Amino acid sequence: MKSILKTFIGVMLGTVIAVFAISLWRNEEMNWEQVITTGVGAVIGLLILAGIKRAIKKAEDDTQ
Repeated sequence: MKSILKTFIGVMLGTVIAVFAISLWRNEEMNWEQVITTGVGAVIGLLILAGIKRAIKKAEDDTQ
């Protein structure tokens, strides 16, 4: 559980930093809608990756 929380915090922090950098590059204000949508997309991607890793691990355990 702690590793999931650390990963989530890292993803959200990276998202905020990336959107902040994009906002600075474009000389615009911080776009919080983009932060939220990018963060949700990243979390969905992490869930998909975790599911794939779990399926691979289960398949390896079943073959042994």
